Amino acid sequence: MVPVNPDVTRFLHDGRLLAMPRRWEHRRVVARWLAHATLPDLLEPLGERELTDRLSELAADPVGARRAMVDLGAVHRTRDGAEYWRTELTEYDELVPDDAVEDATTSEGLHRTLHLDGRRIESVATFYDELDRVFMAGEDRRLRPGLDALDDLLRGGFGAAHGADRVTVVWHAFDRSRDALGFAATREHYLAMLADPRFDAALFRGRLADLEAGRGPTYAELVLEVFADHPGVELLLR
Repeated sequence: MVPVNPDVTRFLHDGRLLAMPRRWEHRRVVARWLAHATLPDLLEPLGERELTDRLSELAADPVGARRAMVDLGAVHRTRDGAEYWRTELTEYDELVPDDAVEDATTSEGLHRTLHLDGRRIESVATFYDELDRVFMAGEDRRLRPGLDALDDLLRGGFGAAHGADRVTVVWHAFDRSRDALGFAATREHYLAMLADPRFDAALFRGRLADLEAGRGPTYAELVLEVFADHPGVELLLR
């Protein structure tokens, strides 16, 4: 049995959920617990009947609990409701799986999940080192650091995203990465671009001025914008 945190225990009677709580934040906590307890392996699909059977051991209304898990985003399902899988890490999961790349086959095809470890990211340069570690393992080349390279990578023409029908990128310890790719790192990056004659000095001078004036985005924000330009790539920030 998965350990239960106090926020869930208050809604259980003899270890069973009699009814979903009314408040959204409480329903969310309970849904995350149910999702991990019944679908312990991230992205591993499970049939509707088996999931309902597992939920019946934990909840008085397994069908309602199953519906709540989907409505609250803790579990996803195929359009016909035949298969369910968990896409969200919870407090019951280890922070970062041992494998940076995980594959799962569903009725919709190959779903590949890539895990970025934010604890490895300390600068713009180490961000691309982490992308190389996760996306380019086994490849005979490395990414050329830059947002254009990230954009190309997410298109799936090469690297770990290539050949997958669905791609999910789970960015663990994102808050730490956001700080590492914040104002100081962005400024340092722009100064390095200005010192390199291969790059457009006027362009990066303008970006640096905007950053220092509080108008320009940080590198972390620029990276998120690139991900947002690829709706086929699901980004989960943890």
